[in-house]
Amino acid sequence: MAQTPNVIGITVMQRLKETGEPATPENYERYYYEISGLPRPEKAVVADPVDVAEPAAVPAVEQHAPPGAAFCAEMLGMLRQMLQEVTDKTATLAKDIGEKNKDLSGNVTNLKSSRDKNEILRLLSTVVMQAGGIQNTVEASHKDLLETRHVLTSMQEELAETRQLLNEDALTGALNRRGLDQTLMREIARAQRLSSKLSLAMVDLDFFKKVNDQHGHEAGDQLLVHFASLIKSVLRKSDALVRYGGEEFTLILPETDGRGAHFVLARLQQLMSKSPLIFEGLEINTTFSAGIATLRDDENGHALLRRADEALYVAKNGGRNAIKIAS
Repeated sequence: MAQTPNVIGITVMQRLKETGEPATPENYERYYYEISGLPRPEKAVVADPVDVAEPAAVPAVEQHAPPGAAFCAEMLGMLRQMLQEVTDKTATLAKDIGEKNKDLSGNVTNLKSSRDKNEILRLLSTVVMQAGGIQNTVEASHKDLLETRHVLTSMQEELAETRQLLNEDALTGALNRRGLDQTLMREIARAQRLSSKLSLAMVDLDFFKKVNDQHGHEAGDQLLVHFASLIKSVLRKSDALVRYGGEEFTLILPETDGRGAHFVLARLQQLMSKSPLIFEGLEINTTFSAGIATLRDDENGHALLRRADEALYVAKNGGRNAIKIAS
């Protein structure tokens, strides 16, 4: 008989607890297909990004679908199922104790009114057994409910951690495209509600493909981590950094106009010129190009991203190592 997804999910969580592995989407997926016996779909091979000046098509913010959404959905389903089980167990326990308590009360009443020695001894033995049975039922149920509560708490914590992981780029620690979707929509709504400025910058490392070709992909990865770290050092807590794809990053700058965004990126330029990546004893110097757009009154996230991307295209076509503000 085939197992239901919820049964498989609970089995997966038990396996992860037994092995001590974190409940990441990758580990969950691996055990899910191993336990269910279902064929694992092949993952598409993604080619290396090519350093070109053509502006990429910007997908609508609202349409981005994260690969780990199914994991969160199944975790939520499991939580709901376990909560229902707790509710059912509590109702059954109350009914069971109620019936046993009714029988116990009847025997206690009979015991008080009885004058026969043998009958008193029999009733007394029955009362003791019934009281002990109720106590055992309560203790067993209490232990069971405590264990269930512990599992629920662990699952809630793992779900929160997983949601955070699903919003972050594993390499750089910046937000990923899903994180961009959520953050940009939230900040646009806030800016429109408060009538405040909101700027967005698309930033692209210049000639990144050459770094990969000359020094290898490990150097390229370290350069991305280094670049993200430098960007974070010039941002405020209220700002957000997103790895948009490949060597391209997005900066979300609340309460900042175009001039203020340009100032932030100019500081980043100065910092980069003084902070090359040191890879295997070699200095790797690089620059970036950037396009800035400030939110208009009637603009959505897709349009804002499009204008920033177009400004980035102008910066790269103009010789790179440049910052351009969209009109």
